[in-house]
Amino acid sequence: MNRILRSVLAVGATAIALAACTSPNTGTPTPASTTGGGSTTTTKTSAKPSGPGALDLGKFASDPCTILTPAQLSPLGTFDPAEREDSPNGPGCAWIGTDVLKDSTYRIVLVTKGPTLESYRENSKSLKVFRDATVAGYPAISYDTASGTKDCTTVIGSSDKDAVVVQANIAPEDKANAGKPCDASEKLGATVVGILKG
Repeated sequence: MNRILRSVLAVGATAIALAACTSPNTGTPTPASTTGGGSTTTTKTSAKPSGPGALDLGKFASDPCTILTPAQLSPLGTFDPAEREDSPNGPGCAWIGTDVLKDSTYRIVLVTKGPTLESYRENSKSLKVFRDATVAGYPAISYDTASGTKDCTTVIGSSDKDAVVVQANIAPEDKANAGKPCDASEKLGATVVGILKG
């Protein structure tokens, strides 16, 4: 299991423990910041989607590797066959780049078992790279435990009970995404939101 997946699972596991003893934020949410990667903000947003409503993660829960079609994957690079990678937080899938130098790797987890966007926010806002964002009209956060120049995890609040995690691991020669993994994960996240909205 690679470093970025271990990082997300660790954050998610901590989030489960903290969610049980944390009261929900009942204040008025403020708009999320979409400032550049690496900048730390403390802007709060609601875990409830600001878009048209909750996203149905159940449509792909039984087979998360079908969430992206070959046509949607093609602009991202060349990949080995999709690999299902379920986590304690829900079903997931990995699209591992065929050429480790040129093809980036992406992962999606449908978080249906415990952590919410707010849980992830509370457990990642002190990391070196953290930013609040809005992805396709839904509140989100993006973070990395290291420099944020190669790896990034974006968590999208699909409802007040669940979330979608999108990870990007940028290959050294992926010129389109070099140094911008959070932009890449948020862009793929917007695609996923569009798919879940149907």
